[in-house]
Amino acid sequence: MSNFWQRALTGSVFVLAMVGGTMFNEWSFFILLFVINFLCLFEFFELMLPDKSWIEKYLGVIAGSVINVMFAFIIKEDLPLAWFYHLIPVFLALFIVKLFENNGREFETLAFQLLGIIYISFPLSMLADFGYFNSLSYSYTLPLGFFILQWSSDTFAYLVGVKFGKNRLFERISPKKSWEGGIGSLFLTMGMGYVLSLFWNDLSSTEWVIIGGIVVVFGTLGDLTESLLKRNIGIKDSGSILPGHGGVLDRFDGVFISAPAVYFYLLLSI
Repeated sequence: MSNFWQRALTGSVFVLAMVGGTMFNEWSFFILLFVINFLCLFEFFELMLPDKSWIEKYLGVIAGSVINVMFAFIIKEDLPLAWFYHLIPVFLALFIVKLFENNGREFETLAFQLLGIIYISFPLSMLADFGYFNSLSYSYTLPLGFFILQWSSDTFAYLVGVKFGKNRLFERISPKKSWEGGIGSLFLTMGMGYVLSLFWNDLSSTEWVIIGGIVVVFGTLGDLTESLLKRNIGIKDSGSILPGHGGVLDRFDGVFISAPAVYFYLLLSI
């Protein structure tokens, strides 16, 4: 199969899974985010702790997965808000396990485990709450709209950059990104936000447009952040689980920064 068709098939399955999981119901959305969280943590610790034992790598995956499930039940109100305090023993467990590792680099491992949870699990937990803004019951429009804007941002930046890109945005980290692509994506993605407001009235047209702008700015920063991580460890792709597209981290790098930014905007404006 040619690389083009491989990418097209993988991309189609990926989009169908994202859209279907988001639209079906709240549990399918939580399961979708759980799978994304698990796979991203798995890739992250494989990259950052390549010479560590399986328990050292996967303890962070387990802790991040527990936190993800806990947030889902709190958001759905099956658990009271006080359960946020149960995050404390989860983190303490990571410290206690270090007493038994005995490799001379215990706190280096701990630092990467905590970083993975903060970088991946917390933003995805915030994203899980998108379905409940302005509503007591789950609504797929805001989380799906967020994904559409994220995909639009990446697509528009690429298309405008290929056509008009001359001035590099951050050449030291990502030599292909251009100011022209970023600015073009900003205006076009904000326009996409307005288009979404014509179909979904959970938010005003102004709010959808602002979210589109936030997604472009902070999604680009998220993309650059993961590019910096990969340059630091000397790799091109975070993994190979998505044929033709690299790893799961590569597909969600923008989300890790843009989701918290949009979340805080929603908290302040709604």
